[in-house]
Amino acid sequence: MEMAQGVVFGLFGNTGKQAAIEAVQTTIHFLEERGIAFLVEEDIAALLHYTASQGSSGGVGSRTMLGRHADFVITFGGDGTMLSAIQSTLPYDTPVLGVNLGKLGFLADVAVDEVFQAIEHILEGRHTVERRMTITGKVADEMLEFHALNDIVLAKGGTAKVISIDAFVDGDFLASFLADGIIVSTPTGSTAYSLATGGPVVVPTSEVIVISPISAHTLTARPVIVPGNSRIDVHASTEEGSVTVMHDGHPAMRESERIHIGISRGRHPVALIKNLGPNYFETLRIKLIWAQDGRIADSAKR
Repeated sequence: MEMAQGVVFGLFGNTGKQAAIEAVQTTIHFLEERGIAFLVEEDIAALLHYTASQGSSGGVGSRTMLGRHADFVITFGGDGTMLSAIQSTLPYDTPVLGVNLGKLGFLADVAVDEVFQAIEHILEGRHTVERRMTITGKVADEMLEFHALNDIVLAKGGTAKVISIDAFVDGDFLASFLADGIIVSTPTGSTAYSLATGGPVVVPTSEVIVISPISAHTLTARPVIVPGNSRIDVHASTEEGSVTVMHDGHPAMRESERIHIGISRGRHPVALIKNLGPNYFETLRIKLIWAQDGRIADSAKR
């Protein structure tokens, strides 16, 4: 097959994982030996003491620079590293490949020993890009907007023991309850925090949004699935402590005693390179031991 010409790879890595740093180093060597253009994110480049020498096919850049100028981005670490990188690639529709160095990876599903093969597949056009819906949160009082591939979470902060939540869908009242918080997630995020609170597993290509209470102080508050084009308004307040807001695990704004956020489908989907790893249902079975009958496993041991 004809190789892609002029392709630039962006390399992100978890600076707190030695295995990720080493994987970026070996990938740099692989790309340099083949004369393939690449950019290394500046934080991990500093740890590697990497500077592009004259005649090298590589360079160093900020997260924003990688998002803007790379044709493909490769992240080394796990889902958290990938979610962090996506904040930079999202505005530019840059496809992202996640290399998993952790224990549980739904987004980063390519093993470290498969990276070189994955790069060859991309250069030869033997890959597909899967677009995942995102959600956007807007705080009107602060003219603030933020984006998430997985979820937006409002939760108790500081000394708060519980927060009061009022939720609306397309202007219609959904529910009021006291809880530790509330999660508004995409289908991709359904296997993250939402799942841990009893939310459903949703196939990533579905066009829906999941609303999940966190430890609600009532047995009748259950997760709700709404159409993907819905607008969800959440009013959260507390009489002590504060309310905190996170998007994909990152702080979205300063903590406050009272917050009103409007959440809706994001303008930009995330482009993921997915066909190089296991399919979604295989990942469910492997990572979550999903639908595995324990009786069968027990009988096999006898």
